[in-house]
Amino acid sequence: MSTDTTAAPPAADPTPLVDRLLKLPEETRLDLANLLLDSVRQGFTSLAEAEQRDKEMIRSRIDQLVKGEVELLDAKEVVARLMSRYSKEKPS
Repeated sequence: MSTDTTAAPPAADPTPLVDRLLKLPEETRLDLANLLLDSVRQGFTSLAEAEQRDKEMIRSRIDQLVKGEVELLDAKEVVARLMSRYSKEKPS
């Protein structure tokens, strides 16, 4: 008798869950799609883990600012540059 507990459990049929998810409002589906893509790109497997990573990144960036390793950008200047850049582009 095998005592291997690392084997994945048998996969359940995802169809009922997918059908329910597809009935969600468009904006919710887009948010979920982006969250799932981020989970693949960044390698997190729970919302708690993603939140912890975000907090660590924020702490790290604050430390860099305090130590003078990076310079804080002026938000108004950044927005003005973005508005200028994207207002010149014509929609396709």
